[in-house]
Amino acid sequence: MSADKKLSKALEQVKQSVDDFSERELTEELRELLEYGVPPDQAAETVIRRKGRSDPAAAAGEKKLADAVPGERGLTVEARVLDRRDRTIKVKGEPREIVSGSLGDETGVLSFTSWNEFPFEEGDAVRISNAYTREWNDRPELQVGDYTEVEEIAGEDLPPAEELSSPRDVSIRDASRAYRPRVEATVIDVLDRSGLVMRCPECNRVTEGGECSEHGPVDAEPDLRIKAVLDDGDSCIQATFPREVTESLTGVTLEEAEEMARKAMDRGVVQREMERVVGRAVVATGRVLGDNFVALDVEEPESSPEDDARELLEALQ
Repeated sequence: MSADKKLSKALEQVKQSVDDFSERELTEELRELLEYGVPPDQAAETVIRRKGRSDPAAAAGEKKLADAVPGERGLTVEARVLDRRDRTIKVKGEPREIVSGSLGDETGVLSFTSWNEFPFEEGDAVRISNAYTREWNDRPELQVGDYTEVEEIAGEDLPPAEELSSPRDVSIRDASRAYRPRVEATVIDVLDRSGLVMRCPECNRVTEGGECSEHGPVDAEPDLRIKAVLDDGDSCIQATFPREVTESLTGVTLEEAEEMARKAMDRGVVQREMERVVGRAVVATGRVLGDNFVALDVEEPESSPEDDARELLEALQ
């Protein structure tokens, strides 16, 4: 996003929440924050807090995680930290430490990003006050900013972390609300770039012609995967089956796939072999990342569609 677009987005957000300030004044404050590398949502929230809200009722207040929506301010939640990752990003060419991860309560999960110190570990129960949300991959994401307060709590009313992070049977429509969703669905399509692929040894990205988009020419390493579409009869989602899951589902190992490609002098034969899973019913357990379901385990359903149809016919007789 260009600097002008970031400024315009932040300015519109501020103008919806404050009155009696000139647009020039707001623009100057926002530009200063953005030039320092503050994300547009956080810059807008900072200016809103400085100027005061024109509508006190605009604060979201305390909510369960499943009720959070993008664009909220003044949000308070109580949840457990299910995972956390310390990352370093560049802001105006300078490194900045942030923490991202997942929070969970009895209603669902919510990803978060903390732009400040976050001294809490997996399993800790926390109360996060005065946070805000933004939209990320079509889902709300909690932002812990300069004015957000985070404190550890006893968490007697929260389920234990083991329960929150264990597999949960859900529909595809609700898969993003579970930390470890388990869906029963049918593979209705196998997408391009399935089968035998080559990955960068540095970043694990799929390479093209021996080149990584990030690291240039590399000594790429082979991998096996399936990119598919799962459908549970109500909704569908793109899914990725990593090597181990692909080997289990197809019965074809990475070494066998490499041999197939060598004999045919064409990696396309491996993708065609992967396409044989179309029509298979599976029970897939994994994680939803954006609009993609990453399957960490795949099992056969307890009953096949043929069994279900037979039981239905018997019940109708």
